[in-house]
Amino acid sequence: MADTSLIEVARQTHEEAERYHQALVDLLLHSAATATGLTHKDKLKRAHKASDLLDRVTSRYQYLDRFYADQHGDRQRELEALSSTRDDDAFGEFYDRLARIREYHDRYPGALPDNFAVDFSALESGGGASASAPIEDASMSAAAQYADAAGLDFIDRMFSGEEMAGRFLDLYLYHEAYLNLKGAKRLTYLSYIDDFDKLAGPSSPIPLHTKKTDAYRAYLVELRRYLDGFLRKTQPLADVDVLSAQAVSEFDAAWDKGEVEGWEEKGAEVFGGASGGQGKGKAVAAAEGEGIWCAACRRFYSKQTVYDAHLRSPKHLRAAARLAQNGDDSTPAPANNEAETIKIRIRSKAIAREEAVIIALATHLSAIRADTKSNVERKAALTDRERQAEALAAEAELNRMSALHPTSGLDSSSSTTPPPADDEDDTARVYNPLKLPLGWDGRPIPFWLYKLHGLRTEFRCEICSDHVYLGRKNFEKHFTESRHAFGMRALGLPNTVQFRDVTSIADALALAEKLRRQGRTQQAQAGLDAQEVEDEHGNAYTKKTYDLLKRQGLI
Repeated sequence: MADTSLIEVARQTHEEAERYHQALVDLLLHSAATATGLTHKDKLKRAHKASDLLDRVTSRYQYLDRFYADQHGDRQRELEALSSTRDDDAFGEFYDRLARIREYHDRYPGALPDNFAVDFSALESGGGASASAPIEDASMSAAAQYADAAGLDFIDRMFSGEEMAGRFLDLYLYHEAYLNLKGAKRLTYLSYIDDFDKLAGPSSPIPLHTKKTDAYRAYLVELRRYLDGFLRKTQPLADVDVLSAQAVSEFDAAWDKGEVEGWEEKGAEVFGGASGGQGKGKAVAAAEGEGIWCAACRRFYSKQTVYDAHLRSPKHLRAAARLAQNGDDSTPAPANNEAETIKIRIRSKAIAREEAVIIALATHLSAIRADTKSNVERKAALTDRERQAEALAAEAELNRMSALHPTSGLDSSSSTTPPPADDEDDTARVYNPLKLPLGWDGRPIPFWLYKLHGLRTEFRCEICSDHVYLGRKNFEKHFTESRHAFGMRALGLPNTVQFRDVTSIADALALAEKLRRQGRTQQAQAGLDAQEVEDEHGNAYTKKTYDLLKRQGLI
């Protein structure tokens, strides 16, 4: 209605916030009551609707904060207009507003009152949340409003087909971008799923010189955006901003102390410092104990005596002459290059910050990463015919679920026309006479898939207290899980790759004793070759190799 008082708008905002609170409570209580019968997609839909309600409540409170702060004085002027102090006409403002209201209704006699309703059409169409929408019955419960608001399936539009409604990661584009990085270690897609967050340190497959490129920084930015967006879509009730902010604050503190893994020199090991990239690299290498650097021979020497001895060798003299002729590339840069140093540190910090945020976000996706890897391995084992059959089965299942649940399975209990009792029993119970394992949608997996993975085969592990694993895949996976690791620790044995596929306690103890004997034998043999000697050029050999080369006249 036109000419609405600011005080009335504030009152309506308070009412909307309270109604959204109640709607959120109804949604969460109904979700808890029917959680066992919901699929993964239905739970995700309800989480997004709860998040949308929280956003609406927050926006109302933000408006009220601005209203009561009254920075522009609108609220004060409204109060002054309402509280007239004229003795001759104390109700003048009241009657003026009443006349305007009557004039409005005379002009629009068929205008309906602005009734409040929760509408999720904006959320399901990909837009923002709407404030209110007219409905016929204002006393309608919030759960019934949700059923009326169910429209297009926005979850399917939110994720790609590979992500399966947020169950798996879709990293194919980023794997391709990683492979295009110059100098990066070649990884398969399965290995990339495990190692995409290993961006720094000795375990990183990305060399230091690759981090200087613009392509690497663009790769980090895109990967961080994807992980951030994926977390927001799969965990709508989690505060992803807090996770990123916490990672950035921890990174800033570690950066100031020089404790960021792989960036201890704040970019000098990647870009080179103000004193020259090679000179800084030599200093870092010397600090790490690699030895004494020779610029002419371009190698390190472990001891000062060896370094001094090699200076008289013909090889060093030729290399030194060639270096003097071509110019000394390791000449330190001018000392006044402070601006370049600051620029390098700023760029290095930006790259290291992106790496830290990616590592922090990846830690919250460990379970989904494991599921993604299992899904990729499963798809790789399928034939073309099985893939087509799986796609057709998924499409048929989607059509069947759409026919059974026209409102996507949400809030069907609050419908104005409840289904018969027989239909409720049919949709609530799952027909599973073969006792097949349940899939991601809460229904039994296809029988051909059950046979493909060999789930009829039982594997018993004595180390895991005679626990039975169904299928070869689950059996192989359990060797890296906590149950098997605890059993190995109880036996006093390390859970290493040598003990893989060993399930008997007696076999494990026998193998451990055999490995101990082999270790003692190898240690005794290694002691024979432990003595090292050096030739006149500083080259190190074992005593046996040195004597052999000397007898042949090669030294």
